[in-house]
Amino acid sequence: MLSIRPMRTALFCLFVLSAGPALAAPACPTPKNMTFQFDHKLYRDVLGFTEGLEYHNHDLYESTGALGGGTRLMRLDAKGHVTLLNDSGDKYFGEGLTFLGNRLYQLSWQDHLVFVYDQNFKLLRTMKNPHEGWGMTNDGHYLIFGDGSDRLYYAEPGDFAIKSSITVRLGDKTMNNINELEYVGGKIYANIWMTRTIVRLDPKSGCIEAAADMNSLWTHMTGTEKDYTQSDGDFVLNGIAYDPDSRLFTLMGKEWPMAFVGRFVDQ
Repeated sequence: MLSIRPMRTALFCLFVLSAGPALAAPACPTPKNMTFQFDHKLYRDVLGFTEGLEYHNHDLYESTGALGGGTRLMRLDAKGHVTLLNDSGDKYFGEGLTFLGNRLYQLSWQDHLVFVYDQNFKLLRTMKNPHEGWGMTNDGHYLIFGDGSDRLYYAEPGDFAIKSSITVRLGDKTMNNINELEYVGGKIYANIWMTRTIVRLDPKSGCIEAAADMNSLWTHMTGTEKDYTQSDGDFVLNGIAYDPDSRLFTLMGKEWPMAFVGRFVDQ
């Protein structure tokens, strides 16, 4: 999706930008503070408007939106070399992606389509999505995706039938703009669109359990990198991938030339 509001920072702004009305359900506990411990940067040789990001077989896979180079599926190796796997141009606006079984699933934004690829990245079929498509991940059984609201949906991988949903909550408020997703250790990590905040939430209750102010990433940028990432309102933080081998996260931004590798730690 396109950025339409100024960049906001800090957990307080989550209430201002994204929190909805109070719920009748018991309030979620106050989230813990979470920090990102920086390890290193990964530079890439082809840019992308990052919408979905996930590790698979030691490589990073990325779904991009139809800006810049268009909607693409790309593979990034450990040295940042990018291989183009599929290019849809501006026919669709690509969004989240995830691997489940021997299939790759990719969402489109407002086309209400889900693309299913085989292990050789050949398009096998499409499925209908009754909602907008934003971020996507999976828990080993269901595809889990958002639509920009305060809801996350659980869908069958065979036909994308919605089986259940949860409301994402911060305290006694609902939380909108849940974007790119990553399922790790029984929890979901999520970008909050148009903020510099990443949250970790419980996939059963929807409660946000921890939140990280990601302003620390900009301290690891050169002056030129800072200027570039802040030169366009669309170049926001987006993209979370977890490597189970190294146990490190890789974080990206839309059209960023670099990614940040490290780990999240509760304070």
